[in-house]
Amino acid sequence: MNESTDAADECVSLSRAAKILGVCVRTVRREIDRRRLAAFRVGRNLRIKMSELRRYMDRQPVNV
Repeated sequence: MNESTDAADECVSLSRAAKILGVCVRTVRREIDRRRLAAFRVGRNLRIKMSELRRYMDRQPVNV
């Protein structure tokens, strides 16, 4: 594997994802519940792949 693949496979917590997206954790949970953002469980915790966050951000409209 190369470094770009490793970075895309990195997983972040919901709080870290919220900071990256500029929203609150509740919004991240809501997007997961609506199946707009994919997440998976590691024990009791939810994690999101960085590649999934990038895909999600690319699909969001830009407010001007």
